[in-house]
Amino acid sequence: MDVIQNLKSGPPAEAPDPVELKGVHKRHGHGLSGLHALHDIDLTLAQGEMVAICGPSGSGKTSLLNIIGMLDTASEGSVIVARLLVSRMSDQARADLRNEMIGFVFQSYSLIPVMTAHENVLLPLMLRGHLDAAALEQAEQRAAELLSRLGLATQMRHYPVRLDASQSQRVAIARALVAHPRLVVADEPTSRLDNGCVRLVMDLFARYQYEHGTAFVLSTRDQRQFSRVNRTLQLSEGRLSAAPSKTRRRPLRVQL
Repeated sequence: MDVIQNLKSGPPAEAPDPVELKGVHKRHGHGLSGLHALHDIDLTLAQGEMVAICGPSGSGKTSLLNIIGMLDTASEGSVIVARLLVSRMSDQARADLRNEMIGFVFQSYSLIPVMTAHENVLLPLMLRGHLDAAALEQAEQRAAELLSRLGLATQMRHYPVRLDASQSQRVAIARALVAHPRLVVADEPTSRLDNGCVRLVMDLFARYQYEHGTAFVLSTRDQRQFSRVNRTLQLSEGRLSAAPSKTRRRPLRVQL
């Protein structure tokens, strides 16, 4: 049986927007030598929406993703995640909320070298606490299924040192999805993938949009993604604006 719930059940009921940014600024350093990385950012991510943020290196994309994912804090403005004002949360509360609702795909993959690909994917579920035998078996099956969907059935027991860049990136993507997050924050998630793998990844993202109402925010310069997202935004010198693109307001449906 497919551990990932059959899509014929349809999308989940409407839920609050997972993230809202209002007037967000980010400054690194102080005085004349400081860098104003983000300027007056307003952004709302809706449930089940996929947003691509494009821009050249140094435009502030990673700074913006770090703030959306609560890995960093804004210098000014408000960041609201799951109706909670992040600036009023303790470090531990932010960490707990990240673990509960956000999946990350880091540009450097950030795989644990002493864990196999399968174990790396399992990690977010293991961090949520003790799993009994039945829950552990289901978690292991879910992780294996995600890796298989991404073309990594024969690499599950490989350690990161044996994986090439494309395989490492797909393991990182599987790890981001395994806990069925409300939000996925992905930094250049397809930069090392060929066209076939890009299709696999974007199809899987679309399934999660429709099945779980997962929202995605992708930092990217990969034009292969633009036709698959709901919105494309341009970040230039820390300022965010709409980019010319076809906009889809509903998550893409996949062919069953």
